[in-house]
Amino acid sequence: MKRFIILSLAALTLACNKSKLDETVFSSLGESNFYKNQAEANSLVNAAYSSEQLRAFRNYFVVDEIPTGTVYDRAGGLEALAKPFENFTWDATHSFFSGFWKTHYTTIYRANLVLDKVPAIEFDATAKNVILAEARFLRASAYVILNDLFGPVPLITSSVSSISDRPLRATKEELNNFIISEFIAAAEVLPTVALKGKATKGAAYAQLAKFYLNLKDWQHASEYAQKVIDLSVYALFDGSADRSELFNPLFESNREFIYIRPHLSQAGLGDNYISHAAPPNYKWQGGVKDNYATQFKTYTSFYNSFADNDTRKNAFITQYYNNNNVLVQLGTDDIRNFKFKEDLIATGPNSGNDFPVIRYADILLAKAEALNELNGPNAESIDLLNQVRRKAGIEDLLLADLSAKDNLRNAIFRERTWEFVAEELHRQDQIRQGVFIRQARDRGIEAKDYQVLFPIPKSEIDINPKLEQNPGYN
Repeated sequence: MKRFIILSLAALTLACNKSKLDETVFSSLGESNFYKNQAEANSLVNAAYSSEQLRAFRNYFVVDEIPTGTVYDRAGGLEALAKPFENFTWDATHSFFSGFWKTHYTTIYRANLVLDKVPAIEFDATAKNVILAEARFLRASAYVILNDLFGPVPLITSSVSSISDRPLRATKEELNNFIISEFIAAAEVLPTVALKGKATKGAAYAQLAKFYLNLKDWQHASEYAQKVIDLSVYALFDGSADRSELFNPLFESNREFIYIRPHLSQAGLGDNYISHAAPPNYKWQGGVKDNYATQFKTYTSFYNSFADNDTRKNAFITQYYNNNNVLVQLGTDDIRNFKFKEDLIATGPNSGNDFPVIRYADILLAKAEALNELNGPNAESIDLLNQVRRKAGIEDLLLADLSAKDNLRNAIFRERTWEFVAEELHRQDQIRQGVFIRQARDRGIEAKDYQVLFPIPKSEIDINPKLEQNPGYN
């Protein structure tokens, strides 16, 4: 099933794109000879999936993990691009920002195209409504990411635009209400179970739970997390006693992954995280793989924060055999995170490790956090937290030991740090907790309060002078 959906995304991506908010069609197909049947409707929605699911992982990893102080990057061409996120010296000209903007507005444009064109195509009404719901889910998901990175951005709901019609940024209320309404509408229609990598009812509920959590709307965050739980579709990974095996390609068909970006060990369809994390001359267990010059390294202090019996700690390597079969010890702050384990059948840089956008552990901890913020320490929050801890092989926490709201909040965030390292959630968690800037300053970095948001790309402001830059940035 995974092979089908990914190859469909790659093969059916339409030769049309939305560059700088203007429609450009790289195809001989026009409205007179296209958009006429269900297969073409599926092609449209698959194109919307592809722009998000086949995005390059490393740039998001850099901006979401490196500023949090758990990992850093050295060597290779990527180091110069990653250094500003380590030192909080990024500016509006950084190429990552314009890349993020274009990637997600491409998804938005393609989703809008589905919503503009598919209603007029005659085919089964139920199938049509699911396609439209998928488009609404994908459009809302793209806005969630843009909002997380840049704050409120232009709200575009049509596939038709022009250079003379440059949109203003939406207000915070407008964008939040739009995202929420889109996920709610999508959830009403989406199936409970679908092809791997496709939007589902549970994925829409989960997106809502996390979005409300980051808004600190604790009541709605708790309610939608419970909706995910009540579906009885998802469960914590139970395929191995070792929690670190969750991300092994051999076990990726599990009930913990709610919504994923699927990958195959093929050019253009693979994940290449491990080639960035491997130390020099690392001896691969499977086929010959690329070993990039750039290296993602983990600080020893973070590695040591795990309990010794925490099986999530097994995802890290502190020593390795090189190609000469010599055992090499990694030094201080040179530990490597192999969370996305080696795909033994992969060659080159293309691994088949699926990437979880949202998984069940995230929903359990989200509900635990929301309930604590609503009610203070409570038995249900402790139980939800301990469900995740038990899967990692570590001891339960006791309500009696977490008698203050701050104490339980800190315990939940510590658990999230251990559980979701390298999953593009750490920066978001630190911002919600209110410690993102403070912890950077504690590391001796001159971080500014406004850096909880990134700047609107200068290239986009040059094109659309109506865009107002985020405070603090030129």
